[in-house]
Amino acid sequence: MSATPAFRNDRPINALCLALAAAIFAALAAFSAWLWQAGRAPLLLAPALGGLHNCLALGPRGAPADAACTAPDGSAAPRIERALQALGPRESADGRFLLGYTLVVPLLNLFEPHAQAAPAPEGRWAVNEEALRRIARTIEGVPRPVVLYLFSTHFSEDAPIEAALAQNPDNMAVTPAGPLPPDRYMGWPLYPWSIARTDNPITRRREQAIRALADALCQMPPAARARIAGINLLGEVHHLYPDFEAGMGAGSDYVITDYSAASRQGFSRWLARRFAGDIGALNAWLGGAPFASFDDVQPPSRDIRRQPLAHYWQHLDATAHGLLPVSGWAHAASGPAWVRVYLNGRFAARVPARFMRQDVAAARPDLGTAQVGWRYDLPFARLPAGLHRIDLALEDGPRLIHMGTRHVAVMDRQQSTPRPQPMQAALPPMQPAGGSGAAYWIDTPQDHAAVFYNPLAALWHAWRAEQVVAYLRHFDALLERTCLAGVPRRTQQIYPAEKAGWDGTRFASEASLKPFGHVQLGINLYGEATQDDSFFDWLARSRQGRYSVTEFHPMHAMSAAELRRVLLRHQAHGAQTLSFFLHPPEPARQAGQGAQAAQPNPFAFDPANPLHGSDALYRAVQGVMGKPDRPQNMP
Repeated sequence: MSATPAFRNDRPINALCLALAAAIFAALAAFSAWLWQAGRAPLLLAPALGGLHNCLALGPRGAPADAACTAPDGSAAPRIERALQALGPRESADGRFLLGYTLVVPLLNLFEPHAQAAPAPEGRWAVNEEALRRIARTIEGVPRPVVLYLFSTHFSEDAPIEAALAQNPDNMAVTPAGPLPPDRYMGWPLYPWSIARTDNPITRRREQAIRALADALCQMPPAARARIAGINLLGEVHHLYPDFEAGMGAGSDYVITDYSAASRQGFSRWLARRFAGDIGALNAWLGGAPFASFDDVQPPSRDIRRQPLAHYWQHLDATAHGLLPVSGWAHAASGPAWVRVYLNGRFAARVPARFMRQDVAAARPDLGTAQVGWRYDLPFARLPAGLHRIDLALEDGPRLIHMGTRHVAVMDRQQSTPRPQPMQAALPPMQPAGGSGAAYWIDTPQDHAAVFYNPLAALWHAWRAEQVVAYLRHFDALLERTCLAGVPRRTQQIYPAEKAGWDGTRFASEASLKPFGHVQLGINLYGEATQDDSFFDWLARSRQGRYSVTEFHPMHAMSAAELRRVLLRHQAHGAQTLSFFLHPPEPARQAGQGAQAAQPNPFAFDPANPLHGSDALYRAVQGVMGKPDRPQNMP
């Protein structure tokens, strides 16, 4: 048989293979080029400048300001451009960084008393048209990318309308005891505005301010409007609690929000949707609850240890949702420290001791590091009632050092005396710490702590988390109906720190760190979170390819080389913009220029601010940008 026919039959196949190979090669080449271009996309450094209130007609009436600000066609543009030129050129020499700015627009400061305005319960207020014009002229006058920060959170900006709005209980977050009163934070007023509803006056004023600002910006020339590289929505949006300044929520006195009538009713409706209107399904999910209708279900609000309960599902404390923090600090002489957690003899978890603990560094400078904190959240909801044993071991080279034992009582609904649970496995060989050079401490839990799991508490926290997302969605939808719809929008939320003192249930903000609507992740990073593996591990778990660092401060001095490595790492992980507070070396903080000048931001990068290494960080940014010896001429 001749081989010719077979040879001829193979030619189309070979040609097809070659064509496929060429197509695949071209696709891979294009993909590689795309990756290369993405890797080369410059990171926008967008410092948020302070001291601009009077330039933007947002400060006290009659307060002095530069003539360039208050002239008929004045704006904050000259001051911004001078501050940025002092920091560096528009683009770094290697093309990896662009220098733009964040323009903070405090929404409530846009309002001023006005006799002709429509009456409202909080008084007659109108949007300051001159402020809108100055904001627009500022963006037009600075030929750089700008992040527009629509700021309106619980942190006061000394706006006159704030005190008027705070008189209305509909605007305030509510605990089981009633509306939270105004508080203080770092010497500033703090207003615990409600985020549980969108039909109250504080929300309507925010809407009014955003619409007015969008209308003003939509009148700018398209080229100027195109400079808006992103919009930060409101700022830190989360639930509040009493004594917010005390910390991140740790403590035995567990009081949260929001228990307003609107929030309670919303919780009942949410449960009805979740359980398809079947109250029996909810009762079964709760383990035998007696509710006759969803209207009968009230959110948990009483601590079983201190308050009488009508039924078990009223119980609420910091662990009622079923997670118990096991935490402390550890340092191994042999290298990076890892802590093993054993439950009733069985291995439960292995966690790194790498979170920043400045308190330990201050007390034990001999350790040479503050990265010694560790934490594991033990899920106890499915554990049988009884007394359980937790053993903690520090890995020190090939050895295990026994750090200590804690007993935890998982209580039943009748509060029966807990019986010791049997060991399910033998612990591996462990040694005492003596002479090893290791150091450690167990912060939580206390030995023989009692925990009570209430499944309704887990549902309550899930509903509160949805309230945070819903509030941000409301303003995302508002902007979607303006000419700014195409501008990337992002949150400006707190990073859910994995620390001993962090209690995320008080904030209920973690659901808002996932994409929703057209909103991307914007996150505030301080301390170790700016550069540590813990943040990048969390980012990988959250599966978000793009994000913005909306506040950045390492909390210690860094050289230009160190800072550049941190910035490049964020760029490699998908950061598009990175913002930090900046106080320009301007006369904005002279005596008599208002409250904003009297108490400058302690976290601002500033050559005159030694707090937290901020002066060194200012110089490090200059080094990263390759600041020339003489500032560039203004355009």
